[in-house]
Amino acid sequence: MTFLKNLQSTKLTTLQTLDLAYIVVLLPLFLILKVPMLIFIVFVFSLLFFKKTPASQALVFFVFVLGMFAIYLSLYGNFSFRGFSRLKLFLELLVYLLIIVVSMQRLTKEINFYLLISPVLFLALSLFFYHGIVMLSYVIFEIFFLLWMLLSQRMGGEVIEAFRNAMLMFLYSLPWVVILFIFFPRISFEHASYGFKSTVEKRMGHDGTMFLDGKALLVPSDRIVMEIGFEGEIPPAKSLYFRGSMLYVDKKDHWEPLPTYPKRDSKVYAPSTRKSIRYKVTLYPTQKRWLYLLDMPNREVEESRLDKDLITTVKKNIEEPIHYVAQSSLQNKYADVLDDITFKAATAYSVEQNPQTYQHATELKVAYEDVDKRALALKDFFKSQALTYTLKPDALDTNHTTDSFLFDKKRGYCVHFASSFVTMARMAGIPARVVTGYKSDKEESLNNYLAVKEKDAHAWTELYINKHWVRFETTNTASNIDFQSQTLAAAAQQKEKLSPFWKKVNLYLMYSKYQVETWILYYSHVRQLQLLNYAKKNPLFVLGFILSFLFLVLLTWLAIRHLKRPRYSSKALAILQTLLKHLDKEGYTRKENESIHQFLLRYQTEHPQDIAVKEIDVLYEQILYAGDESSISLKKLKQLVRRSNRYIKV
Repeated sequence: MTFLKNLQSTKLTTLQTLDLAYIVVLLPLFLILKVPMLIFIVFVFSLLFFKKTPASQALVFFVFVLGMFAIYLSLYGNFSFRGFSRLKLFLELLVYLLIIVVSMQRLTKEINFYLLISPVLFLALSLFFYHGIVMLSYVIFEIFFLLWMLLSQRMGGEVIEAFRNAMLMFLYSLPWVVILFIFFPRISFEHASYGFKSTVEKRMGHDGTMFLDGKALLVPSDRIVMEIGFEGEIPPAKSLYFRGSMLYVDKKDHWEPLPTYPKRDSKVYAPSTRKSIRYKVTLYPTQKRWLYLLDMPNREVEESRLDKDLITTVKKNIEEPIHYVAQSSLQNKYADVLDDITFKAATAYSVEQNPQTYQHATELKVAYEDVDKRALALKDFFKSQALTYTLKPDALDTNHTTDSFLFDKKRGYCVHFASSFVTMARMAGIPARVVTGYKSDKEESLNNYLAVKEKDAHAWTELYINKHWVRFETTNTASNIDFQSQTLAAAAQQKEKLSPFWKKVNLYLMYSKYQVETWILYYSHVRQLQLLNYAKKNPLFVLGFILSFLFLVLLTWLAIRHLKRPRYSSKALAILQTLLKHLDKEGYTRKENESIHQFLLRYQTEHPQDIAVKEIDVLYEQILYAGDESSISLKKLKQLVRRSNRYIKV
């Protein structure tokens, strides 16, 4: 209570209000500032703290020179037209320049328009560097805080009262914000060719190559690549392989697909439909042509091409969210008849490139005539090599990648396992190829919805056995997992120890986060049209939306009513308000500067028969001057007020 009373009497100067606003809006940007710029900011804060008088022109100029030097050190190596053509780097430069300008003006202790508007500019710039629920929540807080500080200054520095008014303004605007957010027309820049093009909206997509060196594809990001809605339950984790691109050609340090000139899509050998499943996919922009479908797709997606390898592509790069309906058979193999081009590519290898691997592969080929047994023996050989699955592998010898991985480094992740497995399988006389795509699980799913993220990018292999292409999960041959992966595994085990109730709670929290990111952070022109078209076909959805909106209006009205209630100096005075209102209706209005005791005495002289008012007067004086605000006294005061109100009504 003491803190609230002190806050109630606290009044901030304009400069103090601006300082608080700057601290709040700069907090997210501190995470992107380079060390030289952070040192510059600490220096400026020190000057503001210790120097109470306005800075001289010489000091302001020195701060400017120091700030420019900090920018030079922070962005050293990026000063080129090519570097600044990237939106993020250009905006980082703008942030640095704005910090210098604000610092110079703040040291003069003079307030101008630029100093007043800069917090809003910092807030807007921070939106280009961060996205996610945390930043969304913080931005809402920033907007509210800036409004609070603005009202505080307009009201003469009254902090508490400004806070109440800021809350009221927020609540009044809430229903309108919801309506405008949903229905205000979104502009699609599909054909725009001007302005900066940020890379933040691009999801990681396979480009038909798989590198084994420092360019190896590894994006440990939680950004959603695609969302899937299944017709029915989500398949088990062992079936959640989303097929992307097919790689045949070993280029030492990377793998490539077959050349584009062979015509290979004349006939599709689709798998059986006995385990067919239908699902809808929303694929976010990847700037690539591949669509991702579950193994094994058994029908073409509209306006796409499904080739003989069951790889689906569209004619143009995916530059905006694309929605498609797919159907797949959940099985790990399908029948195929190899043409000469495919057979030659699937059996090609170089003995000179990996001689050790060739020696062991030849031994397997001699020892196991049956191809099925040879493939199993190949898996056993990988397991016997004590390979380690790690997200931070040692660099391989790119001239002898398989030998380097199997017999020297023995550390890698999916791309290294898949590449080495395909090479050794070919040397053992089994046609093989690499498949890249996504391997998801059901950890982040709810009901029939599944979110696939960038970190789910994966590579596996297919071996041609008995006229069927058969999927092999090569990372399962790892005997060890490094510390980072062990940490992830421990976290997964800890999840398993949770009770079913907390598992469900955790799942709904994750799903809520996913829905917020999908429908608020990424609510685009496409999403808006999708929502409006769905509403046209579903009257019950429209009814539910109207009822939900009315419920929001009701909650907002109740909150506004609560905030607009007058505040009283004591609980006893708050209880007396109903009595004072009843007396006012009867024509007995409290005069200006008239105390409660004087007002009640005046009423008693004209109504001596109202004993309850006399008792109220005595009890209120006792509570007020004796400091007796016990629950018993307040309860008795409420009873007397009710009794007196009934008498007044009569």
